Amino acid sequence: MHCVETVETDSEGLIGYLASKIDSIDPTLYAKYAIDEEDQLCHIFWSDSGCQRDYMCFSNVLAFDTTYRSNAFNKPLVMFIGVNNHFCTCVFGFSLLLNENIDNYKWVLETFLDCMHSKQPTVIVTDGNTAMKAAISPCFPDSTHRLYGWHLSTNATLNIK
Repeated sequence: MHCVETVETDSEGLIGYLASKIDSIDPTLYAKYAIDEEDQLCHIFWSDSGCQRDYMCFSNVLAFDTTYRSNAFNKPLVMFIGVNNHFCTCVFGFSLLLNENIDNYKWVLETFLDCMHSKQPTVIVTDGNTAMKAAISPCFPDSTHRLYGWHLSTNATLNIK
């Protein structure tokens, strides 16, 4: 990554902020982004050293979830989350995506694996999004995919009469 000297867009501001953290505070912070033909930010992933350290210790179960369009830019925010030995939530990384399609999910999962030195979780838990499901199999071939219990319960309640 490189520092952006003149911040003209929010994307440049975020990239500059992450680059400055790498340079001054956290040299092992991992950040990767992709731009399109018009130099617009498509996706960005980041994980600091604490997130990476937690994943190395608590990677048995990975919750892969997207808060859909709850930010100012209406972009999906992907969160990689787990639980530590004290049953507290650990965040392993974040990503903003252009949209929720298979290619974008593959990009973020491959980037996550690169960041985490190819260490795959034993189990990956999602909300059942079809694009997510299609991206998980090729990226995490040794992991078992499961659905969140809350989503199963909610769908059963809505669909069983």
